[in-house]
Amino acid sequence: MANKSKKHKQRIKERQREAWQAQKSQRKTVRHNTAVNQEKHRADWQTLQPNEFGVVADRRIMPRDELERRERVEMLSAQAIAADFDEAVWQRLAAATPYALGLVIEVSKGLCRVALDGEIIVCDWRGALIAEQTGYTNIIAVGDRVLVSPQEEGHGSVQEVLPRRSGLGRADPFYGHLRQLLTANVDQVLIVAAWREPHLWLQMVDEYLIGAERNNLTGIVCINKVDLAEEMTEVEALLRPYQAHNHPILYTSTVTGEGLAELTAVLRNKTTVLAGLSGVGKSTLINSIDTNLNLRTARISNMPSREGRHTTTQAVMYPLEHLNGYVIDTPG
Repeated sequence: MANKSKKHKQRIKERQREAWQAQKSQRKTVRHNTAVNQEKHRADWQTLQPNEFGVVADRRIMPRDELERRERVEMLSAQAIAADFDEAVWQRLAAATPYALGLVIEVSKGLCRVALDGEIIVCDWRGALIAEQTGYTNIIAVGDRVLVSPQEEGHGSVQEVLPRRSGLGRADPFYGHLRQLLTANVDQVLIVAAWREPHLWLQMVDEYLIGAERNNLTGIVCINKVDLAEEMTEVEALLRPYQAHNHPILYTSTVTGEGLAELTAVLRNKTTVLAGLSGVGKSTLINSIDTNLNLRTARISNMPSREGRHTTTQAVMYPLEHLNGYVIDTPG
């Protein structure tokens, strides 16, 4: 009798243990301190799906009236800074320090190339800059004015990034609550598209124009290779909606020379970002404006899509000395 009672108790305990194990497997463990859980519940920085314009929002979620108010304040602040900002401001800031004033012309992982006193040196940056909370995923961008401590010949160390008067940024693809700064201290974006080879892609033009406007920069549309058009009236008709919205439009051809004088005037005394697909002729256009640059170009591929080959792998700044300006060539 005692053995039966003992076995009965064991069976009850086994059933209880099985029921507890089943409940445990269904129970969801919440770890409030993990980065994954925090990111999941960070509702004000959630990555959004593209809206009706095909644009992915990269700003904080907030009521529309508050968003419009903040955008207005940001725009007015940026315009005020840009109006009062020139090279002399950076020179005065640098003069108050023991460091030299440099211009970042190219950035790679952990290093950057800086124009300093007529030569190009390779610089790293001090560790304290990495810890600064700037809202961007990258510390330094092409176009930044920096304070440099020269070291051994051809090398230096960036001690400080000087205030920026403007910037071209976008949402970081991996950190939705942060932005990636593509270029700094620029005046305008030249959106280059080809009429043929590769074919004109208006959605790309729209996205670049939206990006320029959101960063308070002037967006200029440049339709290149117009010598391949059968009738210019067809080209002009397709671009008429952009003219209706007061977007400057240039029609260029490096074969016939059409529009190069107008392009030269646009680039004079400005820092310009070149944006567009590979193969549209960005580098060829700049080579036509300044033959001393000799930027790398490549033929259109022989594939049926007639797409361009990537000749620019990262953003690089080039001086247009006879125009007192700069161009920043970006990857297609």
